[in-house]
Amino acid sequence: MSAIVASRTLLEYPRGAHRWGLLGLTVVATILASYEFQLAPILSLLLPFLHLSQVGYGYFITFAVLISGISAFFGGPLADRYGRVILIDICLGLTVVLVFCNLFITNIVSFIIIRTLMSVVAGTMAGAGAALMRDMSPRVDRALAFGLLTIGPVGANFLANRIAAWTLPIYHTWQSQIWITGILGIAMYTPIALWLKDLSTDLRLQIFRTEIASMEARGVKLKAAELPSSTNDAFARLLKHREIWILVIGMNANLTLYFAITAFGPLMFTQAFKYPAAEAAAMNSNFWFCNLAILIATGFISDRLQIRKPIAIIGAILSIALLAWWIPSFTGGGLPRGEMALVAATLGGFLAIGYVPWAAHFSETLEEVSPALQATGWAFFGLVARAWAGLSAPLTLYIAKEFGWQAWIKVSMCGMAIYIVALLITRGIRQEAASETADTAAAATAMH
Repeated sequence: MSAIVASRTLLEYPRGAHRWGLLGLTVVATILASYEFQLAPILSLLLPFLHLSQVGYGYFITFAVLISGISAFFGGPLADRYGRVILIDICLGLTVVLVFCNLFITNIVSFIIIRTLMSVVAGTMAGAGAALMRDMSPRVDRALAFGLLTIGPVGANFLANRIAAWTLPIYHTWQSQIWITGILGIAMYTPIALWLKDLSTDLRLQIFRTEIASMEARGVKLKAAELPSSTNDAFARLLKHREIWILVIGMNANLTLYFAITAFGPLMFTQAFKYPAAEAAAMNSNFWFCNLAILIATGFISDRLQIRKPIAIIGAILSIALLAWWIPSFTGGGLPRGEMALVAATLGGFLAIGYVPWAAHFSETLEEVSPALQATGWAFFGLVARAWAGLSAPLTLYIAKEFGWQAWIKVSMCGMAIYIVALLITRGIRQEAASETADTAAAATAMH
């Protein structure tokens, strides 16, 4: 194993096209990690096949994501201590194999066993991808890098919904989507297994010393840059910082609607607006396509201006305003198809504006806590996200059944308001935009 790790480890920081190529492979890895789990476009076919109710499926999601959260608790520190890429390689390989195992699902028991195993694997690598993306991106490119990283789950949602919209009218079965998912998974995994590489531990820490040279000049010692000795040590050092809790809880409140659309987007369009399965998937893909495009644009703008929190707050405010306008259509007979597609796309864009600057801000906050705890920090975010996604899944379906989907939209708006408050009460990162030394800026530029 040590020889394999050594062959996948860089001892010199990558620059130029090499670095961007590794960032690209990291994005592909996150797409694969998310795409292989997509069930939303086929729920209307899968649930009747299993004789599983919507509420029952919601309870399973709760169970599965909580299991995933527990495995994330251990996976993040492992990635910080032993490296990101080896964990990604192993977990993605297992995921592709388990996708094909979905073809052997015949009842609820086999469904639970296979999907639970997939959740354990997903949680184990939860923090590794974000940590690797941070390793390859100095702060001046941080928002754009995380915009690219978020292409993973967003691109996976778009890909799954668009492929379902194209192929379900031809093949008609949920098993056809599993075959497509597995074959595409092999195609994406191959270049990752061949060419994705990690940075050495010393190199990861060295990069951060360069980025925070001005802090060292003020006498701040980097004692926390030592590797965590255990999972408990990693989380104990991380979670004693109040801002980590506020940022993570605030963002997860903001993601309430995102989680609902990820798991139940096509189902919402089918139940609330009476779209058939393929058309509901196509409508949902409009949301993810615009989300995808705006992620990159927002990251570029945030880096260009070196502004994080104000942009994120603007995104949340725009989302709340659009949802307030959209809610009456749930009980008023819906909207014309073209107008509905525009609303879905615009909402996807507004949610992207609210997320990308936060991701850069959170990564920079983790750097100030300790350069050695990036994967642990993102694993903690993943753990809380999975916990909330799991708890909210049955609640979403129950509220939608009893009060209509517009009721859950209102709950999501409250989450966005909590997110705005969380951003307002946390401090900004000690950016040295005005006082950073020329040497540090030159060093950051040289890393490109």
